[in-house]
Amino acid sequence: MTKQVNVVPALEKGLDILEFIAQQERYTTPKEISEALGVPIATTYRILNYLSNRKYLQESPQGGAFGLGTQLLFLADTMHRQFDLAVVAAPVMQKLATKTGQTAQLGVLQEFGVMYVEQKLSTKPVNIVATLRTVIPVNVSASGKVLVANLPASEQAYFLQNAELAVQTENSIVDRAQFQHELDTVSAQGYALDHEEYARGIGCVAAPIRDYRHQVIAAMGITGAIADYLDETQRNLLIQFTEKAALEVSQQIGMTDSKA
Repeated sequence: MTKQVNVVPALEKGLDILEFIAQQERYTTPKEISEALGVPIATTYRILNYLSNRKYLQESPQGGAFGLGTQLLFLADTMHRQFDLAVVAAPVMQKLATKTGQTAQLGVLQEFGVMYVEQKLSTKPVNIVATLRTVIPVNVSASGKVLVANLPASEQAYFLQNAELAVQTENSIVDRAQFQHELDTVSAQGYALDHEEYARGIGCVAAPIRDYRHQVIAAMGITGAIADYLDETQRNLLIQFTEKAALEVSQQIGMTDSKA
């Protein structure tokens, strides 16, 4: 049910102007704003001056045009720090664990490995449990693959130069060229799999969690018996559920459909 609100005309115009300037991604003149939004030019000037005085906008170095101001950075940073990712993700992870019958895990990059900072168990009597706050090699983790695959190219190259590619099983990918190919595949398809690369009998899938800048800051993954990953229909369902859960968390921390 949509909540009814009373419109405050001056505030509405001010917010419309802020959002319009943000969409332009450049300094915008009062005339452009007035014509695009249908706001009288005198009113436009008055709102621009007030927002500039409060540092929500700033005038261009040449004058006569306006862009976003530093106060918005302060507000965005404050809002971002309010979110404890593990707290936000926990209920989504629990739903994912219950739906899939697998252990749901939240992974982040730490040093040159991946670390699980939260996990939720399914209602099944037997669950595969990871040790939290322990750094493990990225090549034997679906979450690790997702996180490294989404690093900028220069950061990824530096990371791979320093990361250990560990041998956990005969399926572990330790050749760097082969692992780079695996990362390229993960980047293209949007998720990663682990087929008994960490331990025999265990499979995993992970998908990226993105922040308001569309940057990958964590990975949502599930871990269970390898039989679930060898069956194509079941595997596709697990991928779908995991991607949906990661997207839900991403949206809760500010990711939108379009890149900023």
